[in-house]
Amino acid sequence: MRARLVTLYFCVVLASLGVPATYGQTVPWLYDVEVPVADQGSDARREAARTALLQLLTRLSGLIEVPDEEAVNQALLAPELYYNGFRYVEGQVIDELGEVADELRLRVQFERNAVQGLLRAAGLPIWRGDRPRVLVWLGVESAQERRIVGADDASDLVSALAQRARQRGLPMVLPLLDLEDQLAVEPAAVWGRLEGVLRPASERYGADILLLGRVQPLTGGAWTASWELWLDDEQLPLTQRSADLPELGALGADFVADELARRYAVLAREAQGISLAVHGIRGPGDYGGLLRYLNQLEFVDDVAVIQVFDDQVDLLLVTRADIEQLLSLFAVDRTLKEVALERPSGYDAELAWQYR
Repeated sequence: MRARLVTLYFCVVLASLGVPATYGQTVPWLYDVEVPVADQGSDARREAARTALLQLLTRLSGLIEVPDEEAVNQALLAPELYYNGFRYVEGQVIDELGEVADELRLRVQFERNAVQGLLRAAGLPIWRGDRPRVLVWLGVESAQERRIVGADDASDLVSALAQRARQRGLPMVLPLLDLEDQLAVEPAAVWGRLEGVLRPASERYGADILLLGRVQPLTGGAWTASWELWLDDEQLPLTQRSADLPELGALGADFVADELARRYAVLAREAQGISLAVHGIRGPGDYGGLLRYLNQLEFVDDVAVIQVFDDQVDLLLVTRADIEQLLSLFAVDRTLKEVALERPSGYDAELAWQYR
C-alpha cells in the first residue's frame, strides 16, 4: 500500500474493502503474453520472451512501436527478470497455402511491478489496466449479400481483428448473434448505423464503447473497411483500403487502441505532487475505497493522507498526470467529481466521492 497518514491516524482494515467499479474493466490477461517459439530450448525461449516483452510494452504504453530506449534495450537482454512464469502451449495457424498447421507457442506471465518500473525507467507513457470493453458490430458484403459477423466466425478478417485487439490489450467482443440478436438487429441496422437499434441491442454485453464496421469488395480484388467508433458522445470515422482482409481487421483494432491510448495514456513527464480535498467520505468504507482506488492507478506513484475531518480527506498525490488529465480520468471512472467552489481554496482540486 502506498498511502501514508501524515497528521491523523484513521483505523480501517483496507484489505476487506472493495475497489470501486470503474469505466471499463481490469483486463485479466494484460500481463500474459503468448508468442510463437521455435523450440523448447533456452535460446529460443529467450528470443520469444524478448518478443513477448516488447508486445507487453505496446499494450501498457499504448504505443504501436516501442522507441529505442536504453532501459528497454537492457531489459531485452534479460527478459527473464520481468516474468515470473512461462509454459509451452500447442496452437494452430493458417499457413501461406491456407492450410491449418501446428505451432508451438510460449505463454509468458510477466510481473506487474517489474514491468511498470521498466515503463517509468524508459520514460514511456502509461495506459492503465482498466480498459473499456469494446463491442464490434461488423457487417461484411460479398456476392450481393450483406451479413453481420458474430463471435463464432472463424474468418481471417475476424481472427486478425481479435488477435490485434489482444496484442494491444483491448477487451473486444463480437455479438453472439443468437435468436435475441437476430430479432433485434438486421444487417441493414449495421449498414445504416442505426443508433436507436444498436445501442439497446448492445446493453446485454455491458460494452463501454461500440465499434461499427462495414467491409465491402472493390473491383480488382481489393476491399474497403469503413469504421465508426462510438465513444462517449462522439462518433469517429475511419475508412481504409487493402487487398488483404486480415490487414483490415488488424487496422480496425489499431484504430480503437490508438484513439483510447491518445485519450487515456499518461505521458512520460516528471512526477509532481497534486493536492486534493475529497468530500463525501462518510465512514471507513468510503475511506478505504478511496485509498484503494487511488493506489491501484498505475500512473499514481504515491498517496499521502494529510488529514481527515468530518466527511473530508485531504490528500497529496504524486503522479505523472497533470491536474487536467487527472480530473479527466477521474470523470471517466465516475468515482471522483470536481466540486465548483464560490471562492478558491488552497488545493489543486476539490472533489466529491461518487462511489457508493
